Amino acid sequence: MVGEFTGDTVASLRSAGLRATRPRLAVIEALRSMGGHRTADDVHAHLAGRGVSLPRTSVYNSLVTLADLGVVLRADVGPGAAVYEVAERRHHHFVCRRCGQVSDVPCAGDAKPCLAPGGDMGEVEEAQVIFRGVCHDCLGRNAPA
Repeated sequence: MVGEFTGDTVASLRSAGLRATRPRLAVIEALRSMGGHRTADDVHAHLAGRGVSLPRTSVYNSLVTLADLGVVLRADVGPGAAVYEVAERRHHHFVCRRCGQVSDVPCAGDAKPCLAPGGDMGEVEEAQVIFRGVCHDCLGRNAPA
């Protein structure tokens, strides 16, 4: 199974100061393979469907560790589970309140954090913006003919 993991995956773990363990490698590769914004349960089901036996808690713990160190991005998009994706570029999210679709929104800047609070809050490490509204598809379905 280890032969299936890309050198980029191993390098991203090592650059974050993490060992390239089987669960971490499997979780990152699953996120890459699935694309988009995925829950821990999505990742677990994807792995199980490909014959990778990994306890759900290992998937969850790997996602939390990987997100804490910036290898994957975590977004709290509202009620329900957080979603994760491979951290390829910084961005925010738009969540459609009708269909639940989560879309990427470019960041206002390149540095982390790309936004700062008004006033001195201490050391801000990350800013996460969630836009909520109705996506173009849902607006089009409900538009008058």
